Amino acid sequence: MKVAAYTLGCKVNQYDTNAMVEMLEKEGFIRVSFHEAADVYLINTCTVTNMADKKSRNMIRRLHHQHPQAVICVCGCLAQRDSEKVMEIEGVGAVIGTENRSRIVEIVNEALLGRRVNWARDISGTDEFEEMTVSSGGELTRGYIKIQEGCNNFCSYCIIPYVRGRVRSRAEESILAEARKLAQNHIREIVLTGIHISSYGQDGGGELLSMLRGLNEVEGLERIRLGSLEPHILEPGFLRELAALEKICPHFHVSLQSGSDDVLRRMNRKYTSGQFAGYLENIRSEFNLPAITTDIITGFPGETDEAFRQTCDFAREQRFSRIHVFPYSEREGTPAASMKGSVPVKVRRERANILIDIARELEQAFAMQFIGTRQDVLFEQKTGDGLMEGYTDRYLRVHACAQEGALKNVLLGEYKNGILYAK
Repeated sequence: MKVAAYTLGCKVNQYDTNAMVEMLEKEGFIRVSFHEAADVYLINTCTVTNMADKKSRNMIRRLHHQHPQAVICVCGCLAQRDSEKVMEIEGVGAVIGTENRSRIVEIVNEALLGRRVNWARDISGTDEFEEMTVSSGGELTRGYIKIQEGCNNFCSYCIIPYVRGRVRSRAEESILAEARKLAQNHIREIVLTGIHISSYGQDGGGELLSMLRGLNEVEGLERIRLGSLEPHILEPGFLRELAALEKICPHFHVSLQSGSDDVLRRMNRKYTSGQFAGYLENIRSEFNLPAITTDIITGFPGETDEAFRQTCDFAREQRFSRIHVFPYSEREGTPAASMKGSVPVKVRRERANILIDIARELEQAFAMQFIGTRQDVLFEQKTGDGLMEGYTDRYLRVHACAQEGALKNVLLGEYKNGILYAK
C-alpha cells in the first residue's frame, strides 16, 4: 500500500503529518510523493482563517477528482472544527481532528475496508499530550520536535484554542529521546515547536529550562532553535539561564501583532507596547546582536490610521530582523469576527504592503551588521547559482561554496536581495 501526505498550515501540522506517516511506514505502507498515485492520502488541514478553510476543502475535492479510488483521510484543525461537514465532502473516507492521530494505522485500515469513519472528538476536556514521534527531520540538517499542544490564551482573533484544546506538555524524557534519535540520524539543528511553547510545563508536565538543559547535553546536536515565544516568558532570570546554554541560537521569534495599545487590548494580547519593548530589551541585555523576529496583523477591527502609524513606528524602534505581516482575516467563531470598526480589505492590504517595505529595510539593516564577520553556517540545499544555501544561528540566509549538510565557518561578504554571500 502506498501513502502520500499534504500539509496545510503551520510547522506543528507538518510535525504531526510526519509522525503519522512514520507510523504507517512501520506497518508496511510505502511513502510516495503527493503528486504520485497512492492508495491512501493524508490531508492535514488548517483553519486559522476562512481562506485556510477554502484551501483545505479545495485540496480535498481536487484530490478526489484526480484519484477517485483512493482513500482520503482528513485530519487537523479544519477536521476538528467542522468534522461533519468535512465528512460530507465527496471522497473523504476518514476524519480524525487534532487527537487520535496516534491511531492512524487503525483508522486508515478501517477506511480501506470501505467504512467511512469520523474519529473527531470534543477536545476541550483533553488534558494529556498525545505521544507521537519522528525519527528524521524531514529536512537534511534541521529537525522539528513538538514539545506541547494547545493554548490557554484565547486571543480575540484566534480559533486555535477551540480546535487544539488546552495546554498539554510533553514529558521531558520523551523530548530528549527524540532529540537523541534525530542526532543519531545526522540532524544538526532542532527547532522546538508547539502551539504555545512558552506555556510548556504550566500544566505540571515539565519545566522548560530543565528540558533545554537536557537538550543542550545531547551529543551530536549543534543548535537548538526556539519556536515562537510569548513576551511574558522573557524575564531576565530566564534569559540569563538561557544564555548559559551554548547551543541555544540567539534568535527569538516574539509575536507582537500590533504596536498600538488600543489594538492590543482588543486583541486580548495581555501586554502593552511598552511592556513588549521591555522584554526585547531583556533579550538584548543577555545576547549579543540577537535576531528578533515577529508577527504583525494589519487592519484589525478598529485599527485607525494613527494606530497603524504607531505600529510602523514601533517596528522601526525595535529593529526587528524579520517581520511576518498578515492582513487581518475574519475567523468565524472568534470574538473579533463580530467586533465593530471593520477595516476595508483594500486598506488592510495597503497597510500590509507598507509594513512589508519597512520589514525589508529592517532585515537589510540587521544583516549588514554582519558583513566582514565570520559566522558558522549550516548548509542545507543547493541553489540555482551553483552555490549552497544555509543559515547562521541568527537565521541569516547565506549562499557560499560548501558541502550539503556541512556546518562551516565563513566570511560574510555582500548582501543582495535578502541573501548574504560568503567568501
